[in-house]
Amino acid sequence: MQLPRNRAPDEPTANQLPPGAAARRALTTPPAGASTSLAYARATLRDEGAQTAQAMIRVGRLVGAACLLALPWFGGGVAIRVALAAAVVFAVAVGFVVGRRVRDVERYSDRVMVLLALSVAPATFIAVLYFGVFSAAQLFPAVALYFFARREHRASTIFLYLFNAVGQALFAFVIIARVVPDPGLFRADLPVLSLIAAHLLIQVGYLGAYLIGRRSYRAAQDALEKMQHAMVLAAQREALLVEARQELDRALRIGGPGRYSEHTFGAYRLGDVIGRGGMGEVYEAFHVDTGDAAAVKLLAPRELANPSSVERFLREMRAVRQLASPHVVRVIASSDEGDPIPYLVMERLHGHDLAHHLRAGKIPPAGLDEMLAQVGAAVEEAWQRGIVHRDLKPQNLYLADAPGRPIWKVLDFGVAALLDHSGTLTQDHVVGTPAYMAPEQARGERVDFRADVYALAAIAYRWITGRPVCAGKDLHASLYQVVHVMPQRPSSLADIPDDVDLALALALAKQPADRFASVTDLRAALAAALRGELDPALRERAREQLVRHPWAAVRS
Repeated sequence: MQLPRNRAPDEPTANQLPPGAAARRALTTPPAGASTSLAYARATLRDEGAQTAQAMIRVGRLVGAACLLALPWFGGGVAIRVALAAAVVFAVAVGFVVGRRVRDVERYSDRVMVLLALSVAPATFIAVLYFGVFSAAQLFPAVALYFFARREHRASTIFLYLFNAVGQALFAFVIIARVVPDPGLFRADLPVLSLIAAHLLIQVGYLGAYLIGRRSYRAAQDALEKMQHAMVLAAQREALLVEARQELDRALRIGGPGRYSEHTFGAYRLGDVIGRGGMGEVYEAFHVDTGDAAAVKLLAPRELANPSSVERFLREMRAVRQLASPHVVRVIASSDEGDPIPYLVMERLHGHDLAHHLRAGKIPPAGLDEMLAQVGAAVEEAWQRGIVHRDLKPQNLYLADAPGRPIWKVLDFGVAALLDHSGTLTQDHVVGTPAYMAPEQARGERVDFRADVYALAAIAYRWITGRPVCAGKDLHASLYQVVHVMPQRPSSLADIPDDVDLALALALAKQPADRFASVTDLRAALAAALRGELDPALRERAREQLVRHPWAAVRS
């Protein structure tokens, strides 16, 4: 059972730490419209295809050289031997050019491989005629078919299969029908039915080589996609494990009596500590007369001598008392100006925060819209009163049990900023939680409501993908990523429409002016994107932005 708290200690909060880590190497951005698993699979198979092509070209050179050296010693007509030699030289020459080209994987293409196949075809057909339509020379076309069938483009592989199969069938027909005499060195002086059966076996061999090659390609592609999917799951589980460890650390620090247990603040007697944060402690409490349960938040003893901490705590008191939204934790009472220890008496909440639900992985994407609607109502009311939360994160969004159905509550206005506040309480300081902090906030600049829009977009990214937008090894690295690095493309981490990539690209824009103007706009865009129906104008705007700053790229 959890209650509101000032700040969740399971995520570091930056304070007076300007970004200053070395740039992390940007990952390759997958092509638009394709999942990363498929993109990586295709890229890997493309690399394998280029290497195999070079190996086949080398083997072809050896076979061609052996054929040219043996031709003078074989019998047969002079014309067919000259034609075979010329065809072999032509194929080897084309293979040499293609081999040099495909050393660069980026230049490996379907057109190049079809050219290679067509250059080899004359030598193959003449060799079949020369050695015999029913000779072992038929093995080479079958092997070539297997190789070419293991490529991505199905149409060209079917063309090459039919080209070879039909060519072989024509040769066999004219010889079996005695239209022309068999020019081969190895003749089959057998009955016509036997020759037809032999030809059909060769056709079956061709078809088998083609089908095995296609099946081999699909099997390799599936295996690579599964491997990439497993890598994504492993990364997500690692992120969840880190969160679980942080939550365990937090749990170990709460429970049991605290320094002020059994003390009375106002009309409430304090019990056990049920939450601790960077500046405050939350105690279980009961009204001394009625016994009604409440949660009392106190400024931590170590912070009492810090004027900035005291002012920040009082700021939270002023902020939440102004808000009437049912989606903000209700304030029952608060300390007076002369009280030695500032405190805030709040409603007792039962349930779990969003961080708990995200770790459990039981919240469907459809629940995101409801959360944004309720949380958006709270923060937009705060904006109207000149209050920017500045620390929206899963630990500060609480799904509280309530009659009828649960209700979302926004917690912890301890680092809220007043838009008309002229003081220097946080000047040149970085205040907030890096994984959900807007870039301008990470730079220590003054922020407006668009910082909260960014934070909710980062929460939506975590909800949809299972990963935070940044995960630096330390606070400085996290701040650097927030300011300079776009996160991974969402569709590379989850099976979602491409429109979600575009909507989140706008919501997580590094420049405040490029983001949505309100949580209402963010919510509407994400709802449409999850249906694959994002507004065309937003699509175009997002694409232009991604050209300037692609997913997973370092911002210059």
